[in-house]
Amino acid sequence: MPKYEPCLAGKATIKPFSKAIRASSPLELIHSNICGPMNVKARDGAIHFITLIDEYSQHGYVNVLSHRYEALDVFKRFVVEVKTQLERRVQILQTDRDREYLSNMFKEF
Repeated sequence: MPKYEPCLAGKATIKPFSKAIRASSPLELIHSNICGPMNVKARDGAIHFITLIDEYSQHGYVNVLSHRYEALDVFKRFVVEVKTQLERRVQILQTDRDREYLSNMFKEF
């Protein structure tokens, strides 16, 4: 037995995952991610895309971006569109904490 094995075994504890947030109605929880840059450009020159997925309905919304900073404008349009269609408001936006989502303008919105 290596001399540090008990020490390592004592520190290697398994911690339970916290309870995941699950939506019980449409627009309660929206998952979003920005992907890119892609190797191939879209016709309009876009090299990124953003996804917005409703946890409850699994309905997805995808929009292409020329620049990552366009994410806030796309999200604002998404919020207006779904509010008009479903007469509900987005409650929680869950992201991977990418820098675009952490901007002051995004936080203010």
